[in-house]
Amino acid sequence: MSGDLTNRRPNRKRKKSFLKNARKYAKKGFYGRGSELDADTYQYFVRIMEAYRQGFENEEDQIMFINNVFEQTENKELDCSCNQVGCRVIEMLLPFANRNILKKFIDTFTSDLRKLCSDRFASHVLEALIIQSCKKSLEANNDLEVPNQYFKDSVIKITKFLLNNLEDYMWDTYANHVIRVCLLSLLGLSQENITKGVGIKVEEKQFIPEEFLEIVKEYGTRLILWPQFNELCNSELTSGFLQILLKCLTNVDLKLLKKYLKKLLNEVFTTNMEDYDKKVLPKAFLSKSVIMLLETSVEISTPKLYTQIYASCFAGRLVKLATTRSTNFSVQKLLQHCKEKVEFEAMFDELANDFQQIIETGHSGVILALAQTCKRLTAKQGSFVQNLMKSFDCFEPEDRQKCFVICMCRFNKFENVKEISSDNLQKDKLSLHGTLILESLLDFNKPIKIVNSILDMEQQDLKNLFCNSMGSHITDSFVKGLFVGEKSREKLVRKMMGTYQELATSKYGSRSFEAIWSIANLKTKLQIMDELSHKNASWSNSEHGKIIANKVNLLLYKRNKEDWKNSFNKSNKSAKILADILK
Repeated sequence: MSGDLTNRRPNRKRKKSFLKNARKYAKKGFYGRGSELDADTYQYFVRIMEAYRQGFENEEDQIMFINNVFEQTENKELDCSCNQVGCRVIEMLLPFANRNILKKFIDTFTSDLRKLCSDRFASHVLEALIIQSCKKSLEANNDLEVPNQYFKDSVIKITKFLLNNLEDYMWDTYANHVIRVCLLSLLGLSQENITKGVGIKVEEKQFIPEEFLEIVKEYGTRLILWPQFNELCNSELTSGFLQILLKCLTNVDLKLLKKYLKKLLNEVFTTNMEDYDKKVLPKAFLSKSVIMLLETSVEISTPKLYTQIYASCFAGRLVKLATTRSTNFSVQKLLQHCKEKVEFEAMFDELANDFQQIIETGHSGVILALAQTCKRLTAKQGSFVQNLMKSFDCFEPEDRQKCFVICMCRFNKFENVKEISSDNLQKDKLSLHGTLILESLLDFNKPIKIVNSILDMEQQDLKNLFCNSMGSHITDSFVKGLFVGEKSREKLVRKMMGTYQELATSKYGSRSFEAIWSIANLKTKLQIMDELSHKNASWSNSEHGKIIANKVNLLLYKRNKEDWKNSFNKSNKSAKILADILK
């Protein structure tokens, strides 16, 4: 393990903004891809994008602006929607359009759905119309001129049209994404949240019409019977659609979801499940599209199916999967969604002796997932810390354990860290995964080794760490850790004496200051206040210092210490009363 262990990738050249490109092509006489717009209309749309990005003084100005734009597109809805720049402007403004404007666009689009679903640009406008129609159909303020029922009927019409033409549209890039938006919008979910792994479940308070639920079921029922179902898993486009469908089925039909997961496990992820050679990877890991399906299946499966997927695809192969670039995320997903302690212990034992190899390949995310699962299931915590220390050569001799925290922050071995100067620790880019692992370790049942490593650091290094953008979060975890002892917290407060002015003036150090201040008792708070008011206290005029000075009431302390003490006691009593009420 030599040099920096973080997984570095080459810097990518930044793409030009859409607006810059639009201006550049206009100068050359090209007025967007797709349908032809005249020069004046094209330039008008470019100016609209510029004006919109600058923002509005009030809501009234925004409404007037949007209404004016849609007046310009009247009777030209299709031409504008099929143009690259026109499509971008319309898609951007539709969420703010009134019901009459939406109706005009829906009427126009539903008259020629077959063509527009596959159009490179108009399909994005269609997606926006579907999203807004679903929202309008459930709004409380039912408009008599364009009622909720109109939008509900429009959504049902579009989604059923796509369902009836599923064989044609499933393999079309643009129509495929339109169908995905349909499924998500019917359930009130968003593509952005689904992609991030949040918001997969529909909120209990959210009302979903029965007709919408039935349409989603119908998509699921029809697709699982396709003779070419297995082919869907082998293409990134159709695999992406299946992932969305599976997540939607978690809210609609759990029996049908189980059928999908069993079919995927038996026909797509593995073959000959019995006596399978553990040295050979199952089909689940041989293509990106199937790997993504596997990860989604792990994420949404029931405990029983999770165990079957783990046993068939992962057990006995975890080290190989964790050290392979294309599959290490699957291992992370497996660990993150493990719910049984016994199962996790088996996974941990399989990976325990290979931490160093995993780190050397740059897959620190696997180590982070292990740390977080150790914390969540309160399992294998001592072994995890010991193996991690050994991986960074910090375990023996015992004196090296003092450097464990800084090794983790830099995610590098003891010998390499010793060669790096700590003078710029405040501004150095630390390892995100390394600092996140430390935060998890401070929440372990016995975090004494990490606590001691922090308290054994040189004061200046610790101050610089607490002033670092990532290091400041370690302070939070230290002071909030359930198993960090009271005496250890007091030691930290005392150790930082003499650095509080510097902490208070730093952007991230001020966050650390607030965290430490929150755990200090009255006696140590008085000592901190003495330090803050020492000399001319010019620190309090800095950008972040002003905020801290206001929070600790520095002016009152300088004026009258007794009044400050009394105000402090009053605020403590109020906080205690509030806490008792909220219990």
